[in-house]
Amino acid sequence: MASTSDIGYFTFSAANEAAIHLLENVRREPSPPALISDEDSIGYRLSIPSAQSHSTPTCRHDQSCFIWRIGTGPSPNKVKAGVDSFTPEILLCPQASSPTPSSKTVRASINHIHATIYVHARSRVLVMESRTGRPIIYERGDMNNQDVVIYGGTSKRDRSCVLRRRQNFLRFGPYRFLLEFTVSPLQQDEFTKRINRHYPRHPHDPCSLVPTTDEEPEILWNVWLHQKIPSSLSVWSGVDIQDGQPVAVKALLNKAETRQYTIDQLDLASHYQSRPAKGILGILETWCEHWRSPPCLFRASSDLDHCQKTYFSMPLAKQNFLHDRWTQFKTMESVAYLYHTLCGLAELHNQGFTHGNIRPELLLICEKRAFISLCMDKPERPDASVCVAPEFWLSRGRESDLDATKLDIWALAASWLHRCLKAAPDLMVTQRSHASIQETLRRRNEAGDIKGPLYRLFRRMLAWEPHNRPSASEALEDEAWRPILAPRVVERKRKRAQTEQEGQSRRVRLAIPRVAE
Repeated sequence: MASTSDIGYFTFSAANEAAIHLLENVRREPSPPALISDEDSIGYRLSIPSAQSHSTPTCRHDQSCFIWRIGTGPSPNKVKAGVDSFTPEILLCPQASSPTPSSKTVRASINHIHATIYVHARSRVLVMESRTGRPIIYERGDMNNQDVVIYGGTSKRDRSCVLRRRQNFLRFGPYRFLLEFTVSPLQQDEFTKRINRHYPRHPHDPCSLVPTTDEEPEILWNVWLHQKIPSSLSVWSGVDIQDGQPVAVKALLNKAETRQYTIDQLDLASHYQSRPAKGILGILETWCEHWRSPPCLFRASSDLDHCQKTYFSMPLAKQNFLHDRWTQFKTMESVAYLYHTLCGLAELHNQGFTHGNIRPELLLICEKRAFISLCMDKPERPDASVCVAPEFWLSRGRESDLDATKLDIWALAASWLHRCLKAAPDLMVTQRSHASIQETLRRRNEAGDIKGPLYRLFRRMLAWEPHNRPSASEALEDEAWRPILAPRVVERKRKRAQTEQEGQSRRVRLAIPRVAE
C-alpha cells in the first residue's frame, strides 16, 4: 500500500467496456494492492514514495529509478514449468492456476510483459516503451495530434513515446486504457524535489515535465519545449517526444546571402548524428516554420521571404567550456575532454572544412564526451577575443590570405585555456598580451596545474607565428595524450589476443581427427 506521505503520480484505468471487464476479472483474484475501484472507475494508482519510505529505490545516473511493467503476467503453464514467474506491477490478467477462456482471450492481445513505463533518468518525463511485436496505440500522440503506433524493435525511437498530456489514452488490441497524471499544481514543487533526489541535475536539464492541467504542452516539431536557455536568445531546451531524450532546439534566420553556407553546415552536422567518437556534435532533425523536413531552406525553388526560420535539434549538453572552470588539467577526464574536441577539429579539417568561430561556448560536454558544435550562422568579423589569433588583426582586411586551419588551432587552444584561466572578454592578442599568456602558462606548469607534455602542446598551438602551430592531425599525435590513450591501446591488444586465442582454439578443434566407432 502507498504511504500517506507518498505523492500520487498517475493512474492507469480502464477506458472502455472490454478493459473494465478485464480489470474486474483481475480484481476477483488476489491482485496487486495498487488496483482500486469505485462505482465509476477501476484501475491502478501509482505513487512516488517519500524519502522515508522503505520502497524508495536507488539507481545509477544512467538508469531510471521508477519503472512500472504492464502485462498479463506469466501463463499458468510457464509458472508450472518454473519460468517467467515475474508478475508485472500493472497486471492485466488473473493469475489463475490453469488457463481459462477469458485469460486465453486476453493473452491473444497482451503479452506477459507488454510494455514498461518509466521516468527518464535525464529528462524526468514519463516514457512508455513497447516490449511486444504487437501494436500499441497512443491516441493523438504525435506532433500533429495523430495516433502513434509503437512496436518492440531495435530502434528505441520506434518502440517508445513520451506520455505528454494530463490524460493519455492507450490501446492494447481491443482494450483501451487511460493513463492520467494526478500530481496537482500545489504538489509540483514537492514532486520535483523527490524526483531530483534520485537523478543528478545539470544546468539546462528539463525538470519534471509533468502535465498538471489540461492545457496542451508546447510542441515544436518532435520536441516538447521546456524553456529558453538563459545564455541564448535562440536556443530552447526540451524533450524528444519519441524517446524522452533531452534536446536543444535552435532557430536560424534564413538569409539569402548565407543560404549555401547554412545548408552545407547543417548537412555536415547531420552526418555525425550517431558518430560520437568523431568529436563533432551531430544534429538530430531539421525543419522549418512550415513544419517541413527537409526545410524550405534546402529547396532551390523556395522563396525565403515566405519562410523566415529554420530549426534544428541536437543533444542537450550538460555544460560547455564556459561552465565550472577547472583550476588545473590534472584529471584524466579533463584531459580527455580536450582530446575529444581536438578529434572533432581534426575530423572537420580532414573533410576539407574549417570552423571559423571556435569559442568556449561551442565546446560542449554531453554525457561523458566533449564535442565541437558547428556554427550554423556564417561568422561575421569577430569581436576582439583571446580566441582570435593575432595574425587576424595584423592582416588588415586580407583574411583570405590567412591559413584558416591555423586560426582554428589557435581558437581551440584558447578555448581550452578558458577552462582553466579567466581572460578579459575583449582581449585583442598583441605581442605584449601574447607574452603574458605564455608567462601564465609557464607559471601554471611550474605549479603542476598543467603537466609538461600538455604545457608544451599549449605553447605550440598558441605560437605567435601560424607556421609554428601544429595541424590538428599533428596535435593528435602529441605525447600529451598518451595517459588517456594507453588504456585504450591495452584494451585493443587484449581483445586482439583474445580473438587470436579463440581462433586458434577453433583450429585445434577442427584438426582433431574423428575416432572410428
